[in-house]
Amino acid sequence: MKSILDFYIRSSLHVAVCFVALFVVFNYWNFNTIDVSIIGLIFCGVLIGYNLIKYAILVLKKESFRFKNRILILTSLASLIAIYLLINDNLWTVLMVLLAFSYSLLYAFPLFKHRNWRQIPIIKLITVAVSWIILICLIPLKSSYVDFAYAYGCDVTPVIDSVFYLYIIDMFQLFILIIALCIPFEIRDLKYDAVSLKTLPQLIGVLNTKIIGISICVIYIVIEYVQFGFLIDHEFLINYFIVVLVATAIWFSDKFKSDYYASFFVEAIPILWLGLYYLL
Repeated sequence: MKSILDFYIRSSLHVAVCFVALFVVFNYWNFNTIDVSIIGLIFCGVLIGYNLIKYAILVLKKESFRFKNRILILTSLASLIAIYLLINDNLWTVLMVLLAFSYSLLYAFPLFKHRNWRQIPIIKLITVAVSWIILICLIPLKSSYVDFAYAYGCDVTPVIDSVFYLYIIDMFQLFILIIALCIPFEIRDLKYDAVSLKTLPQLIGVLNTKIIGISICVIYIVIEYVQFGFLIDHEFLINYFIVVLVATAIWFSDKFKSDYYASFFVEAIPILWLGLYYLL
C-alpha cells in the first residue's frame, strides 16, 4: 500500500487529478458542454509536463530514481493519448499546448545563459501560474471539445457586464490564486532548494511570504465582492470558504512539516472545491 501511495505522489498522478478538478471548477459556469476528451487532454498534459520538469534531466544524465520504469511508461502512454486527442482537435488547441509545453521546457532546462526559469528569482511562480492559465483558461476557448457560453451561475448583475472583461477578471483571479496555492510548496521546499535558487521565502523570509500569500487571498475576495457584492448564494459562499482555506493552508505551512501536508492537503483543495460544487 505504501509503495502504491509513493508512486501516486512521485508520478504526478495526484497533481494531474487536482489540476483537472481546478479546471472543472473554473469552467463550471463557463461552458454549456465539456467533452470528456478535453479532461483527458488536460490530465495527460499536466502529467507529461510535471514528469518532464521533475525527471527529464535525470533521464538524460542516465541517473536512477525510484519508480523510474513505471514513470517512463506512464509518461509515454500519456503522450500517445495526448497526441491522439490533439490530432482530433483544432489548430488553436495545438498552439496553446505547444505554448504551455515551451514554458515547461524553459522551466526545466538551462536554455537561457545556462539557467532555467526556475533559477531566476520570482519567475518560477509566474511561469507556473501562466502555464496553468494557458491550460485552464485559453485552451478551452476554441477547443473542438467544449462549447463556450460564459454564465454567472447566479441571478446577479455584475459591475462589469461585458463577457470578455468578466472572463479576463476571472483569469486574473485564478492567476493570483494559483500563486497563493504555490506558496506552501515554496515554503516546504526550503529544506531542499539550493540557496542559489533565490525562491520567494529565501529572498524575503517565511513570515513575509505567508503575509504576501494571505494578502493575495484577500485581493481575490475583494475582487469578488466588488463585482458581485456579498451574496448568500452557495457558489459564492463556497468560493469564499475555499479562499479562506487557502489562506489558512499558507499560514500553517512550514518547511519542517511532512511532504504529505502539501501533497495531500494543499493539492486536494481543488478536489474539495469541486466536491462542494456538486454536493450543494
